[in-house]
Amino acid sequence: MRLLWSWPFTLLLLFVIASGSSVSAADTVPAADVAKIENAAPSTAIIKEKLGRCLLVFTLAKGYIHKETPWGVEALRILGEKTRAFTTVHSNDPAVFKKQSLARFDAVCFLNTCYTPFDDAELKSNFIQFVRGGKGYVGIHCSAHTFLDWPEFGRMQGAYSVSHPWHERVTVAIEEPNHPLMRPFAGDSFGVTDEIYVFDELYSRDKLRVLASLDTDRTDMAKPNIGRADGDFGLVWIRNFGQGRVFYSAFGHDRHIFWNPMILRHYLAGIQFAFGDLAADATPSAQLPD
Repeated sequence: MRLLWSWPFTLLLLFVIASGSSVSAADTVPAADVAKIENAAPSTAIIKEKLGRCLLVFTLAKGYIHKETPWGVEALRILGEKTRAFTTVHSNDPAVFKKQSLARFDAVCFLNTCYTPFDDAELKSNFIQFVRGGKGYVGIHCSAHTFLDWPEFGRMQGAYSVSHPWHERVTVAIEEPNHPLMRPFAGDSFGVTDEIYVFDELYSRDKLRVLASLDTDRTDMAKPNIGRADGDFGLVWIRNFGQGRVFYSAFGHDRHIFWNPMILRHYLAGIQFAFGDLAADATPSAQLPD
């Protein structure tokens, strides 16, 4: 029997191979929620976009899968399309980290990845060199609980999560309201309901530009498993990594996060920073003048 190939079929097959799944976010997210995301997403970029920017959205998770991840995939797609700042490619296939494949991207986003999505030494090296060599990395929420046995990844991202004592409404302190990545919040604090992480000893203001943290004066600090005797609970940071740029945001567990206008614009700023389009000072917080 002879197979008849057509270009539409071939393109569909290539998409399935690239994404690692035949189910797209659009198939999973209800139309009403897609509309919420579209209404919440900004219509203009933070800074005039450079044509052709492409973001790899990688979501492969092992051990624990966030069921809200498709909402995040859809939010990033809409964010790029509506602002015309970038396009996205969603994949769950580790083969996307082969050098030839990576070369077409300007930044990689780990969206709620978890534990060890792949363990091939060459692919891991390609990824690190991609960022160190001048590209960008965006970590959202559970990316901080990824590659726990790969110290170089932890150092690049800035920390690993160790617990999440809060899953309730908390107050977040915006440490630098005028920083380009934090202007979307239009103030020095905001309230949010989400799963809130505590990070390990890698987290340090000596290495990271911490832009937002938990407001401990307006948060229930009697929760178990809080740890961190220093009381420093960073939630958003950036850093330089070699010639590349790293942006991490802890917000992204609950699906409503992905239709929060402030957070979507915050994501956009972080992504444009990771691309190298949005200039933002990444000097570690501890090195700033008092």
